[in-house]
Amino acid sequence: MATAEMAKWLLKPTVAKPFARKMGLSAQVVERTYKLVAERVPVAFDPHSAATLRAVEAAHELKANSIVRADWIKPISKRNPGQRTAYLMLTLNSIDQANHALKGLKLANRRVLVRREIEEPKRCARCQKYDRHFARECKAPHDICANCAGAHPTRDCKVADDPSRFHCANCNEKGHAAWDRSCPMLRAKVRLGVHQKADSGFRFFVTNAPETWISEEDELARAPPPPTVWSQIRHRFHAPEDDPTSMQTRLDAFLDAPEQPVPSAPLE
Repeated sequence: MATAEMAKWLLKPTVAKPFARKMGLSAQVVERTYKLVAERVPVAFDPHSAATLRAVEAAHELKANSIVRADWIKPISKRNPGQRTAYLMLTLNSIDQANHALKGLKLANRRVLVRREIEEPKRCARCQKYDRHFARECKAPHDICANCAGAHPTRDCKVADDPSRFHCANCNEKGHAAWDRSCPMLRAKVRLGVHQKADSGFRFFVTNAPETWISEEDELARAPPPPTVWSQIRHRFHAPEDDPTSMQTRLDAFLDAPEQPVPSAPLE
């Protein structure tokens, strides 16, 4: 579409359906969405509650219904015992609303970091390769197990419950499966995909707004340096200039060390 107004017009139900029919039986008109990752969200947050999502929008001045979906990235059944936080996937229907959310959100009474989703390459469920095809299009002579790299379907794997016997079919290393996100092959593919994107290296989705043109490196360079340990405790040792023993006394008290005498004259 040439303009945003034309895109909005095409998304109208009275326009989208006839347009899709003219384009062919398999054509669909789908509104673009923007996926974000909220890090370390308290597990008490309910992503499937519409009321909760509307409250988040209202609290952060987002447009109503701009958050179209929210899901935990890792299934709840796979959480560690006593886990308190988890990563949340947020899907928004507007680039401007997504950029607003990227400034940070408060979820379940906790301020959390929000970043753009890093898209992972698609892996064939039959040959396990990252060659941009799916199992129905795979031309491999036989199935490759995602767990042990054996010549059999993953569902027939006999070591599925024994991670120590996993063998990756992609990087040919033992100790992890082809689906493991720590796989060096997957990480390399993800880095390549990120570098190939036109807007890679930017914190926000790039729009006509100048504030979205700042790269992550420039933003980091502008940020104030992190506080040092001394800057956080120096106030404890502040003393009047006419009290030469105060600094030593305060240091000893802080370090819980025996008091040391202050020399009255410089040592030779």
